Amino acid sequence: MNGRMRLLATGGLAVALLAGGGTALGAQVGPTGAVGLSALNCSDHTLAVAITDLGPADQTMWGQLCYRGSQEPATVQLLVHGASYNHLYWNFPYGNGYYSYVDAATAAGYATFDIDRIGDGNSSHPPSADVDLTSGAIALHDAVTALRTGAVDGHAFQHVIMVGHSLGSVEAWIEAGTYHDVNAVIITGALHAINPNLPELAASDVYPAVDDPKFASSGLDDGYITTVPGTREALFYDPATADPAVVALDEATKDTSTVGELDGLLVLESEPVSEQPSTEISVPVFVIVGADDNIFCTGVTAYNCASAASVQSFESQYYSPAAHLKVAVVPDTGHDLALSTTAPITDALMIGWSLSVVAS
Repeated sequence: MNGRMRLLATGGLAVALLAGGGTALGAQVGPTGAVGLSALNCSDHTLAVAITDLGPADQTMWGQLCYRGSQEPATVQLLVHGASYNHLYWNFPYGNGYYSYVDAATAAGYATFDIDRIGDGNSSHPPSADVDLTSGAIALHDAVTALRTGAVDGHAFQHVIMVGHSLGSVEAWIEAGTYHDVNAVIITGALHAINPNLPELAASDVYPAVDDPKFASSGLDDGYITTVPGTREALFYDPATADPAVVALDEATKDTSTVGELDGLLVLESEPVSEQPSTEISVPVFVIVGADDNIFCTGVTAYNCASAASVQSFESQYYSPAAHLKVAVVPDTGHDLALSTTAPITDALMIGWSLSVVAS
């Protein structure tokens, strides 16, 4: 079964998992699996971005724009990966599209702009002390502006959906809540409580990137960090839905984060509701999480990740009524929803919700 046909096969189950009014999405998920799709057009772009408010655009953000057909759609999804990843998280080079949200979203009629966050992949690597959640959100704001003004491929997109994963979702909270420049937000792998053992996990499973064979000659300073070899499966996957080949390639293609980003996550998670940037988001928000997420579900007592209703009840306090929050939980799935064998369910949920709020 190829990546597109899988959406047809899983659409019904995906709708059943959506908390609150999901039935209406069923008819909208199916068309993404249509046979005879136009060829995928992709082009690479490098944007000049700032990492401080009112500061110079002296950093570069790399992204890949993809869409199907001869003309760009009206709506683009800006894809923001998490810590120790790069753009490959959303377009994983394994499985003939099975693990590619880019494939799924473009088949539904959207364009995607799949970026490397500052400090990762093909984007610039400033001193690690300059790379934190706020600087990342500022750079994302410049990317949204570029998409809306035609600086990317000469096409001004009418609508932008911000799609984050994990730390990228946290930056999406900050960007959307600060700049109010996107039309909708999808949050994957991020909630407002964390595994109480996360600091200890970070201490044992994360180390300076230059201590890793992959980054030993990178020239990165010690504030750039990555995961210790052999730890990613336990951190990011549920064994029931982890393909060993995916886990191995995940290790081979892993990237970095910074101490400032991870410290910022821990600080933000400890702040009261009144200090949370997500409360300032004024457009529709969809939150989706794996039921066995080791970072945001394991050990958490404020909600039960086996229940979308429980998660929604807790998360609702962190969003304004204007967000019209919807929550979904994918069973037997860890932190990395896009890289689990349940990825087709996640894709179908995300696309179905997207189509319900912002047409492609």
